Amino acid sequence: MTKSYSQKGFTLIELLIVIVIIGILAGVVLAVMNPAVQQRKANESVLRANTDKVCLAMHACAAARSDAFTTCDTFAEIGVNSPAGTPTGATYAPTAAGTTLTITGTLGTCIFTCTYDTSTGTSTAVTPTVPANCLIQ
Repeated sequence: MTKSYSQKGFTLIELLIVIVIIGILAGVVLAVMNPAVQQRKANESVLRANTDKVCLAMHACAAARSDAFTTCDTFAEIGVNSPAGTPTGATYAPTAAGTTLTITGTLGTCIFTCTYDTSTGTSTAVTPTVPANCLIQ
């Protein structure tokens, strides 16, 4: 009488599927285990959005007034509340120099600026002053 032997174990395909699943799970875990980076990106996004909103209000103020250089360089004159502290630790500063109005939003080393030239009516978009210091651009 001949006995037949059956192989026991996993096939190569089954092992590859398990390895792929483990790799996917490891990627998810790594993303979740670094919440500091995610929080920093979120805070910088809020900083950029707030700077952009104040910048738009500054442009509207300057477009509506003939003496924009002297009347659109504070939050009260622009007509908005200062978003300082949103996100925590952020500061915002409207300034005037020459014929240029500037709003600067700062959070740690990440700084976003937007300018408006009252003599030409031209402006710049909200951009980081040192891109390497900000996670978002």
